[in-house]
Amino acid sequence: MTAHEDDHAAELERLRRENNLLRQQVHRLKREAASMRPVVAEVKRLKIWDFTPYATTPDDSWLALDRVSAMDLMRALAGTDHWQPWQSRIEPRLQP
Repeated sequence: MTAHEDDHAAELERLRRENNLLRQQVHRLKREAASMRPVVAEVKRLKIWDFTPYATTPDDSWLALDRVSAMDLMRALAGTDHWQPWQSRIEPRLQP
């Protein structure tokens, strides 16, 4: 075997190892993404209602959420899921 062939064989082996590592990484990332799908789906379904402009007070079926945290959550979701939460209209919740 010539030095040139040795170089090619070594490069091929290096590429095979790298390919194997990349496959393992992709497999882990796919598992992680799959585990986050239910979380993303639930966050998309969240009903965040800003009652301030409507001069009403939500009933006890609502849970308080920090405005900055809610904005950060929507921004993070928009950045990772290509969802556009800011396109949703803010509507008043019907009061009983």
